[in-house]
Amino acid sequence: MRFLEFQNSNKELESALMNTLNQLRGEADEKDQSSQISFDAVTSIMKNTGFPTFNYDLFKQMYDQGDSLKQVVKDFDREKIVIKTEKDAEDDPQMDFDNQGSTDKVKQMAKSAMNRRK
Repeated sequence: MRFLEFQNSNKELESALMNTLNQLRGEADEKDQSSQISFDAVTSIMKNTGFPTFNYDLFKQMYDQGDSLKQVVKDFDREKIVIKTEKDAEDDPQMDFDNQGSTDKVKQMAKSAMNRRK
């Protein structure tokens, strides 16, 4: 097998995996729930779709080398994959730094430093 064929096979595997995880994410979002799946279940699904070489090490390699899985996977280990859902986003809102006053302090410090240079 040539390297290009192996690379295309990995892209197909990643695409099939993304389709599976996105389907689980969509179902969880419809039910307004968080979602996780056992790694054994994912391995079984991938083997049934024609990817018998899928395993944790290959998943970790794809996760580390690409961005697409990082957009769908919140956390993972050898036991399970936790999928990012809308429910998770609601439970963990982004911090609003403007209300913290930290940016105002930085602006004051910068202005003070500029005044000293004049």
